[in-house]
Amino acid sequence: MSGNKYIVQSRYPIFDHRLEQIDDLQDNLGRQAIVRTIVDEIRGINRPRVIGIYGSWGAGKSYLLSQVIKELLDRNQANKQQVIACIFNPWLYELEGGLASGLIKSLYNLEKQFPGKNPLLSNTEMYKIIAESLLELIVEISPSFVPGAQPVAKALSKVAQAAVRQKRAQGNSDNSAQQKPLIDEFKGRMQGLVNAILDSAYRQDSAKEYRLVIFIDDLDRCSPENMVQMFEWLKVHLLVEGCTYVIALDHITAARAIVGRYKEYLGEERDLAYGFRYLEKLIESEYELGIAPNVELMALRQIFGINTSYRKVSDLARELCGSDFPGVRSIDELLRLRSLLTPRTMLKIVYKFKRAMEVISTIEVLRNQLPASYPFWTLLLIAMYYRLDPDHLDEFVRGRGIIHDLIKSPGSIPSDKWGNWPLREFCQFADRFGASTGAGMQLLSPDHLFRLVSIIRENSFDCNSHVF
Repeated sequence: MSGNKYIVQSRYPIFDHRLEQIDDLQDNLGRQAIVRTIVDEIRGINRPRVIGIYGSWGAGKSYLLSQVIKELLDRNQANKQQVIACIFNPWLYELEGGLASGLIKSLYNLEKQFPGKNPLLSNTEMYKIIAESLLELIVEISPSFVPGAQPVAKALSKVAQAAVRQKRAQGNSDNSAQQKPLIDEFKGRMQGLVNAILDSAYRQDSAKEYRLVIFIDDLDRCSPENMVQMFEWLKVHLLVEGCTYVIALDHITAARAIVGRYKEYLGEERDLAYGFRYLEKLIESEYELGIAPNVELMALRQIFGINTSYRKVSDLARELCGSDFPGVRSIDELLRLRSLLTPRTMLKIVYKFKRAMEVISTIEVLRNQLPASYPFWTLLLIAMYYRLDPDHLDEFVRGRGIIHDLIKSPGSIPSDKWGNWPLREFCQFADRFGASTGAGMQLLSPDHLFRLVSIIRENSFDCNSHVF
């Protein structure tokens, strides 16, 4: 337990996993086989320089990276070959006008990461000196090298540049003519930094062999300019011997950013294919996270504990209602929609359903007015709340809109009018539900739907402010 007396003791599910949280990991999504494959590749003789972990936001990329880090560090205990793990969260450095300095700072503070699990380092002063020199180089390079730097960052960097130039002029006035161009100098110093880190571990235990692995997470949370800038730094300056990068990102978002950055040079070729080709050249081995089979169970275990008896949300709904109810079997079909199977989305939906049902259970007058099928409608409204535009939910509550009409009259709207994913997927479900179940199950009135949506949005319900 942390010694900080101000720490918040939260019982909320973990919606945003941090890489350094490698203790007590549970493979609830069944991805341990992917983890082992990535670890084997990193530890292999012909390992790639850059590995990409692809997936949409909330797909579980950060959690997977933590699983990889834990497996790598666990294997250190029984192997001559040792991995030194470094994590870099680029979005923390967005306001600095560039991300490369953040990566160097992460390496500068490497000995503070995973204490007791990473190999011990000795004489850290040597690699810290090199890291400081790289930070100075970045200050000089960034304004001219990085397109689109923010005005504040440019102004600050000019001040810093003046100080660095003065320092260089004082210490190197006799041989300044022989200095390499700054950009050409950077990669050599980066190699020196990695070598100094590995040497620091080797001096601590010379019987082992060492390699450095840098984990970059949430790069797609950065601005498009900073994201592409980081790719450029990697391509030109940061890929050196003894070091492997593992980058987790939404590759579709990254491709869009790349196309946007180079659109002036692409002419008519502005589709995502160019962005994907760019990534293919940089990232040598990629893993794309598909639909995990255990997303619903993962969410239930996060909320109710690893030993929960619930295996599906329909099990939870049955217990809360005391028996089966109209629409209970449709809950399973609803939660199989692909747009709901992103781990974070499912976790949000299940947690919101639990809270909404708890609120309803305390309001007897409301519960007595709702038809027995209200748990299904509550879950459908929550799914729409998290995955569709607010207008679609508001239309449904008013007793109209495409989803409402398809449930009430299946086939009444041609499929070419169903829109794009995920709306189209909800329309497909609504059409099937209306044809198979909806005819025999009472559609809630706009008044009832309004009350349920109020609970969903506010996590509470004031009987005094609503007319029953």
